[in-house]
Amino acid sequence: MEKLIESKGEENAELQIAITKTYFYDAADKLNKAAKDAINSFAEGDEARMMLMGLKRFTKTQPFNSKSARQKIAVKLIEENKYCL
Repeated sequence: MEKLIESKGEENAELQIAITKTYFYDAADKLNKAAKDAINSFAEGDEARMMLMGLKRFTKTQPFNSKSARQKIAVKLIEENKYCL
């Protein structure tokens, strides 16, 4: 992503940035859920609590308006009338 931004500029790579941020935003939630299920399946008590605290720390995401990003992506796809990304 950094190379793309360097070559195109941040404004011209806005759509690719939106796609990447949306992907990671969704992936962090999926990872958190899967890891929480795994931890709860084998750990109990303080051990589970500590692992869940670590999980929360490492899957924390920055506030991000995914709805707006998805709308930008959809508008581009609709304009092009094909998958152009």
